[in-house]
Amino acid sequence: MEESNKEKLVFLREVINRSRYMVCLFGVGIGSQCGCTNYRDEDDSYDIEEKYGYSPDEMFNVTFFNTRVDRFYDFYKKDMINNLGTVGEGLYCLKRLEEQGKLKSIITRDIFSLPRRAGCQNVYELHGSVYRNFCPHCGRQYPVEYIQNSRGVPRCESCGSVIRPGVSLVGEMVDNALISRAAEEVRKADTLLVIGCNLKASLTNTFLRYFEGDELVLINKDEHFADNIADLVIHGNPMDILKDLGI
Repeated sequence: MEESNKEKLVFLREVINRSRYMVCLFGVGIGSQCGCTNYRDEDDSYDIEEKYGYSPDEMFNVTFFNTRVDRFYDFYKKDMINNLGTVGEGLYCLKRLEEQGKLKSIITRDIFSLPRRAGCQNVYELHGSVYRNFCPHCGRQYPVEYIQNSRGVPRCESCGSVIRPGVSLVGEMVDNALISRAAEEVRKADTLLVIGCNLKASLTNTFLRYFEGDELVLINKDEHFADNIADLVIHGNPMDILKDLGI
């Protein structure tokens, strides 16, 4: 680790120690670092379009699901949930911060439930989760393993209807009530920890406006022109940096 980052980690521990209400904005970049599929990655997107003749945005779309469900599930099973990633040690740091009463909530667009899989409890999954699937007709719930192991289009064992992934597809509205509750969490925060995305990403663009606290901390792999907005910036793999916190 660079000497400057070691000094910043010392300061970050001080920030955490004096925080009374810390909230984390958890970027989708963490998923890629944990091995999850990222269909928005430029290289992966190109390969997927070559494979199917449609872009990932076209297929991961509510209209495509409603009109070409067989092609949707072919893509979804082979290229979205074929690799659910692994929970890195850094994620358990967030769990421990929650258990200590420091971290009050995590807000994320991640659909692979990484914070929940690490044991975090108060997580706002704005775009849902691949781990929650349901029958839109009778409401029966299905785990991700049922979708992965199904032959062809997964159907409800009770009524035969097509099972619906528990994620927000492109073209669907996100739950406004959930957004409002998450925004209220940010408003109450004295410390806002942003990890795995820059300060102009969709997640931060939505919620930074509500932050009225004292410390804005950014941990992200890449430099960005908006980094200067933060009070503390640490560049590097967020999972490694959280692990090095030693909490």
